[in-house]
Amino acid sequence: MDGHAQGKQAACLLSQTPPSLEAKGPACKATVFLVTVGLGIGGTEVQLMEIAEHLDRERFVVTVVALKGEGAIVGEMCRRGIRVVTLNGVGRMDVRVFFRFFSLVRTEQPDIIHSFLPMANYVGMVVGHMLRVSVLVASYRNIEQWRNRFWGWADRLVVRLAQATTCCSEAVRRFAVESFGGDTAKYIRIYNGIAIERFRRVSSMTKTDLGLREGVSTIGTVCRLEEPTKGLTVLLKGLAQLKQMSNIPPFQLLMVGDGPSAKALRRLSEELALDEIVVFAGLRCDVEQILPLLDLFVLPSLIEGFGIALVEAMAAGCPVVATAVGGIPEVVQAGRTGVLVPAGDSNALADALADLLKDRSKAGALGRNGQRWAATQFAVSTMVQHHENLYERLLQEAGVCSGMAPKAMVRT
Repeated sequence: MDGHAQGKQAACLLSQTPPSLEAKGPACKATVFLVTVGLGIGGTEVQLMEIAEHLDRERFVVTVVALKGEGAIVGEMCRRGIRVVTLNGVGRMDVRVFFRFFSLVRTEQPDIIHSFLPMANYVGMVVGHMLRVSVLVASYRNIEQWRNRFWGWADRLVVRLAQATTCCSEAVRRFAVESFGGDTAKYIRIYNGIAIERFRRVSSMTKTDLGLREGVSTIGTVCRLEEPTKGLTVLLKGLAQLKQMSNIPPFQLLMVGDGPSAKALRRLSEELALDEIVVFAGLRCDVEQILPLLDLFVLPSLIEGFGIALVEAMAAGCPVVATAVGGIPEVVQAGRTGVLVPAGDSNALADALADLLKDRSKAGALGRNGQRWAATQFAVSTMVQHHENLYERLLQEAGVCSGMAPKAMVRT
């Protein structure tokens, strides 16, 4: 493969040539391209990595293709033995990646292309259709209005070219059906999943390692710092109100993540006189070490397709407070595994946090219930089996690797 034409291959590319495959037949392995835009730390990218690692290697040969260059999770993908190809696109719309991906697909002839995020959907589905790839799967992972008519037309084209479109929650599936149309049976809900055991470990960190005070109740959030989408302005205003309430135990906030609104949020924290109790931890790769240090977890999003951070927090035993938007009510059982409040309502958010800070017994019960709920509903093994069964069904319908049979679902 021409490195200049295709874009460089990441350091963890397992071979300089496409993996050797068994001849197509009853015992064949299917080749899968999982296509994304970049490889930074984000919910979609981490989910894609989990799928790539855990797909049955006796049945699937997997390559992750990123339209952009190497990102923060490439090193972790290397460690997990995942083959990665990067196409080194620049900016939001680099048309060169279309031709680079076209050449890559023509050379390696995958059986399945599964794309994640809008730009990857456009490139993956159009190129796959042009080169007659057997199985094309798109995905939608959020609830957002079209930027303009062109992108609306592009999304409608994507779902018509794909044999299936995966959605990370029922809320996203409903939104996609209503927005893009087409055959409703082609929209498949597959919940996100996490490695539950990873979030049950005892942390080797202390609060002081993060700039927090020991012995003070800690509220935490983990998300991209992007406003108004994530509702972090509402959270800071709610904390200012919480600070004025009587009989509230001392508290502090840990905000983990980075994004375009980081500076504005820091300024707002200072303006609200919260700078002494708010710690901005930046982008972290050790969230599983941080979550056990939290007394409460909050996700105040105004728009949210799923909320994987909530599942991670529940798996770690954290009581959660979140907004009742998008797919969040499917993740959090209101009153049983967490507390849901109206989006954009700083008063309601402050009241919910105050209630759990004062009532540690109630908070503990929510945390324990949430931990059990996460383990039974959102295990990575369940998510991967759903993907395997979808791929195998579509391969059989396409007459490829027809000897495959979907495995029975096993809940963990």
